[in-house]
Parts: sequence; structure tokens; C-alpha cells
Amino acid sequence: MSKYTVPALKEDLTVTSVLESELSEGKFQERKQQNPSVLRPKLACKVNCYQNKLIFSQDGRDFVVQINSQSGKILKKFFSLMDGTISLTELQQIFSVNNSELINTIVRHLDEHNLLDDVAQVRVHSGIDTLLELEDLTNELLNKQVDENLFLKSIQSVTSDLPINVLYGLAIENYHFLSRKCCFDSPGLGFQSSTKVRQLLNEYYYKEYGQDLLVMEALNAIGISVEELADTMPLPETMAMCNALTYWANFEPLFFLSTLGLLAGQTCKNFEFYIKACERVQLDSCFINPIRQLANTKLKLEEENLTRRIFQEIPHIDQETRQRFRGQTYLFVEIYNNFYTAIWNHYSSASHLLRRVSAI
Repeated sequence: MSKYTVPALKEDLTVTSVLESELSEGKFQERKQQNPSVLRPKLACKVNCYQNKLIFSQDGRDFVVQINSQSGKILKKFFSLMDGTISLTELQQIFSVNNSELINTIVRHLDEHNLLDDVAQVRVHSGIDTLLELEDLTNELLNKQVDENLFLKSIQSVTSDLPINVLYGLAIENYHFLSRKCCFDSPGLGFQSSTKVRQLLNEYYYKEYGQDLLVMEALNAIGISVEELADTMPLPETMAMCNALTYWANFEPLFFLSTLGLLAGQTCKNFEFYIKACERVQLDSCFINPIRQLANTKLKLEEENLTRRIFQEIPHIDQETRQRFRGQTYLFVEIYNNFYTAIWNHYSSASHLLRRVSAI
């Protein structure tokens, strides 16, 4: 690709007449005025911006375009939309409604250097469509596993009385989980693809703040102090769930965001059964009341349906990414199921509630 300078662009995403006049002065007049063959342009390279330069990288080759600081913002937006989901006509209307040949020239220039894929027909698969598919798969997997998970099966029974240590154990492991939420919540606050999503996440995390303190209050009521919990290890399966969510939050942020709905909805449902089980065995109200307050908080967050609001802001998720998310959903549900299985297996037979670090 030859190097050329792109003049300044207006902030309203309309290409200025400066660039139009530059084209008319002859820089591209050796090219015939015709529409490119690419109907829905899709970049077949990576684009980075560095020191007023756009760098197109493909298979070890780098193509450099000199730009100015004003142009960078608009061109970055322009190239981000070249994902195969937006037609050439739509790009013209967004960026240069009065001079469609300007966009044709840019797209043709990229096409001639094999930096585009020709995606004439593509089915746009929105973020919300992807989320609904993942929700259906998650619910199907959960329904299959409930019958095999003694804890979930027992807690959803309106007649069973869970062992008291198991009821206390759920609170202990939830404390460990909630007190580590900052590890996987924090990366989401910098979500780069959407300002709206960042705003939604900040609102959500603000409302979630202090949930671990409610569980702490419940545990204090049964004689477990802050100092004792600080000397306590969570179960390996609890840490596995925290670590998995932390990994996804950092490296697969969209998939991580898709798990928020499951965590909110299922936790709310399980806590409803959990509180009834605590009441059946007549646990102290000082223990139950903070847990009930926690459940009510989660119910309000679930009613806001944060995850769906987030994915409504995602315009398109490609087939490869959707397939990868499906595979990760199987793993996530298995980790989630193991969390509850481990609580039953350990606390139903443990002689001591706390797994003390100092005892190792």
C-alpha cells in the first residue's frame, strides 16, 4: 500500500471537503471512477494507531498510512465498522453522504492490496440473539444436572431438611466468593467496546457493593468473626469458580458478561429455597435476616436484567465467537455445579466448619 496523508475530518463523522479536493487534485485519478466489487467490506487485517499513523498488519506485512490527530478518531470508527455486517452504501451514508466516490476509493484501495474479504451476504447475529442462545443452553444443562447434584436437589425440595452445617457452609463459601468479586468485576469496568456497557457495569457494581458484608453479619451471628474468616480457606471448587471468572473477565469479557445473568438469576432462586430451609430447621433469625436482605438485593438486580441490557448494546457477534462461547458455557456450568456439589460433600461430613490456614 502506498503511503498517503489523510486530511482532517469533522467530529460529526462526515468527511470534509479537504479530502474531497485532495482526491480531485489527481492523487487517485489514475483509478477509474467505479464502485468496488466488495459489497459489505470486511477488513482482513488488524488496524493499529500509533503516533499519527494507521498500521495495517496482515501475515507479517505492515502497511502504514500517515494521518493527523483529528483524522485518527474518525478513521478508527470507519475501519471498526468494516466488519462485514455493514454495506458499502451504509458506510457512504454515514461518512460521506455527498461524495460516495470518496468511500469507494478508500475501500477499493484496501481491496486492491488484498486487505479486504468480500462478504457480499452476511447474516447479522446480534448480541442479544447470542445471549438468548446461551441462556437456553445454560438452562438445559442446569436442568440436567439438578437431579445429579445432591445439594441443589435437596435445597429445591420443599420438604427436605438440610444438615445445619451445610446451611452454614453455603454462607461461608458465598462469603469467600463475594469477597473476591473485585478480582473479576474490576476488569469489566474498563470494557472498551461500548461506553454504554461501561456505564451499565458501573451502576451494577455500585449496587452490588457490600454484599459480602451482609454474609459476614450472618456469620457473626453464629460466632464466626472477621479474624477467623481471614484465617480460612475456601473450598478448591469455590476458588476454581473465582479463578475461571477472573480469567474470562480479563480475556473473554463478553463471555464473562453473559455469565452475570446466570449468577444473578440462579443465586436468587437458590437463596429463596435456602432461606426456607433455614427457617424449617429454625436457625437464628439474626443469621437469616442478613441473608434475606442479600436475596432481596439480588432479586432487584435480577429484575433489572442487566445482562440483556448489555447485550442489546452489542451489534454483532460472529459465528466463530458464538461457537467458542457455547463451548465455554459447558465448562462454566460444570464449574458452577461443582461449587454446590463440593459444599454438600464437605460440610455434610465435616467436623469443623472452618478450614483454617493456621492449622496446615
